[in-house]
Amino acid sequence: MRITHTQYDRWIVKKKDIENISLGPRQLLFDFEKDKSKEQAMVISCIENKIEKCGHVALDECVQYIKEANELSDAAIIQYIFWLAKDLKVHFRLDGEHLEPSELKRALLKSIERHVTIVPNKSVDNSIFQDVKRLYQQLSEEKGFNDCDDQYEFARLLAKKIKSWQVTLKACESDAQKPFPPYEEEIYDCMHFINEISAKLDSFSLINAFYNNQEAILKLSDDVRKISEFYFKHIEFWKNLVLSFEEVNNNLSELVQNPDIAASVKALKQILSAAAPDNRIPEAKKILNKMTQQCRISLLEKLDDMIVAMKKDLDAHGAGPDLRNKSLYFLRATKKRIHQANNIKNMNLCLIYAEEKFDAFWDEIEIYL
Repeated sequence: MRITHTQYDRWIVKKKDIENISLGPRQLLFDFEKDKSKEQAMVISCIENKIEKCGHVALDECVQYIKEANELSDAAIIQYIFWLAKDLKVHFRLDGEHLEPSELKRALLKSIERHVTIVPNKSVDNSIFQDVKRLYQQLSEEKGFNDCDDQYEFARLLAKKIKSWQVTLKACESDAQKPFPPYEEEIYDCMHFINEISAKLDSFSLINAFYNNQEAILKLSDDVRKISEFYFKHIEFWKNLVLSFEEVNNNLSELVQNPDIAASVKALKQILSAAAPDNRIPEAKKILNKMTQQCRISLLEKLDDMIVAMKKDLDAHGAGPDLRNKSLYFLRATKKRIHQANNIKNMNLCLIYAEEKFDAFWDEIEIYL
């Protein structure tokens, strides 16, 4: 049970309650009237309600929950919970280990700040347990798990595997490039299924969830592997692919009038919209390289036209060599940058800069004429 500084006084009382727990024969302590039986039934009902939601419940949280719902003292609630554990209706877990009520009492008296979990006293049939262990062997390269005969400890391995899938998928999801996030639907389906099988993390529920969904879990594992491999190997290329497509489609739409570029844009859109794009990456690289070169040629042609137009204006005004070199320098430098640019967006930025300079050309040289 964890505490904070502001909870210190409350937990001093809790320690006294722990000290007063009796684990001896109950008839020596109370007259077990009907109301006592009702109180115990109410306590177990509250525990079951909390466990039903996530498969386990922290001891301190459980005490607070019962106290809010009923007029029982902390001492009475804790006593009932320990009796229920002694009757094997629930189990205590501390630091990943199952403890008997007497063992837990000693541990809490040494340190009241320990985090105690209440779990249901259920175990799956051994045949189911062994089947899920074989399933886990297919899912993991982890060694030594087969020696694990504790269902709770084994369920922790299953929970760890679920967590690894979640972390992987969330990393992919956050790295997805809009508006064409690869495997978006598959990531959603995987996360939805993971949430279903991990709704309850007690050993009984989790092992049964894996047993009842063996084929689906094998597919989940394969899907997570496929998705993560795609993101690990291809996500940077995919981002550049989306960026290049958007640049041509949105900012260089006049280039799409070129039939070759239009065909490349159409082919890339089909790949970007594909449900499973991993097998089309080689094709996408060829098309993108081709489109990049097509755009480079078109943009260089536009610069050549600008150079011709500027030379014509300079000739018409009888500009001298120094003015001609100064005026044409930025256009020639831009051609060089477009030759060196590694993607369409950077090419377009070079052209935009050149067009701005070109439009401002006469304002800048009027003083020389």
